[in-house]
Amino acid sequence: MSSLKIYFIFIFILLFAAEDIHSQEKLTLQQAIEAALKNNLDILIEKNNAEVAANSNTIGNAGMLPRIDLQASTNFGNNATKQEFSSGLVVDKTGVQSTNLNSGVYLTWTLFDGLKMFASYKRLQELEVMGQLSSKIQIENTVSQLIITYYDVVRQKQLLKGLEENLSISEERLKIAQKKFDIGSGSKLEVLQAKVDKNAQISGLFRQRTILSELKANLNQLMARSADVEFDVEEEISNEFKLKYEEMKSSMEKNNSSLQLLKSNIAVNDQLIRESRSQLFPKLNFNANYLFTRSQNQAGFALLNQNLGLNLGFTASWTIFNGFNTNTQIKNARLQIENASYEYNNSKQLLNLQLHLLFKRYQDDAKLLELEEENTKLAKEAVDIALERFRIGSSNSIELKEIQRSYEEALTRLAQARYNAKVSEVQLMKLNGEIVK
Repeated sequence: MSSLKIYFIFIFILLFAAEDIHSQEKLTLQQAIEAALKNNLDILIEKNNAEVAANSNTIGNAGMLPRIDLQASTNFGNNATKQEFSSGLVVDKTGVQSTNLNSGVYLTWTLFDGLKMFASYKRLQELEVMGQLSSKIQIENTVSQLIITYYDVVRQKQLLKGLEENLSISEERLKIAQKKFDIGSGSKLEVLQAKVDKNAQISGLFRQRTILSELKANLNQLMARSADVEFDVEEEISNEFKLKYEEMKSSMEKNNSSLQLLKSNIAVNDQLIRESRSQLFPKLNFNANYLFTRSQNQAGFALLNQNLGLNLGFTASWTIFNGFNTNTQIKNARLQIENASYEYNNSKQLLNLQLHLLFKRYQDDAKLLELEEENTKLAKEAVDIALERFRIGSSNSIELKEIQRSYEEALTRLAQARYNAKVSEVQLMKLNGEIVK
């Protein structure tokens, strides 16, 4: 395929892409976050799990309320009956029919169970808190991933813009080389090399558009919408560098969701010890029932027996010995709470280490970004000078190509520096529990 055909194909693609971008929705970061919070399936699952824990947090589930049952049964019999009484009366019949009817309302209410019900209710409250924290952690993970992906799309868009800018420089270089060749002051080699370099940049531009398209599909997936939905993003990555180390260090223990979850786990295990200890105490239940019974037989001493009435009573029980099972449960519960404390302290140490390392990277990213911004300005100025020198014949294409390559690398490093700084900021905010308010 000739260079002219390649050129026209490229121009057509650029025009089509420009029209496509113009018609795309402008998706802001806030809109992307709102869509993920509303539609992301992982978030919705954790929200439902948190609601399950909240629904389970009731005094009835803790055993504080009575239980009422309604029961009814009936039986029919057809038997052969033979009875001999002390009076000498003998009953010997076949086909004797009998019916029995029983119905009633039964109430059972635990009045004292060694305070187990109160420990259970406290444990259910902590489990509800843990459910909310688990949901929050999932939201934080999804939102932080979404923010990083969003700014990665912005970064790739900036790289695409840089490639387009460099392509325009290459086109200008080709025009100058061709003009020099036409008037006899340049060589055919410079024209050919300029065409080869321009075609290589077109190829790189195609690859960059593919990378951008793939990242947009990933962002769509986080928002739980079709992967082929087209959209545009913001033009720049804003970096403000307002985070303070001492402030984050003092507030991380209080705000970090993972630490709060481990703290709640300690509280849950503490209530499990109380529940196990309750088995050492006696139990007292209140029982009540209102019953109706009717028994009718065609033979026997009592041909009809019917009762209707209220019955009340108490049941007391005390397990004196159960093979030391209660003591074993208490010991194991203590070990569990000890392990939960170890996990909390270990996570706290690791989070402090992560904070130290991430903040150091955050500070380095700020310095690197400042340096790359300056380098990019210098590289742009250098390429403008080199292009003009090439135009007037003061330099050759090799020198211009090298300076142009330096400018392209500077643009790439600048986009990467902006992205790295934003990633460090997001990770620090997530660590400090500030990624989701």
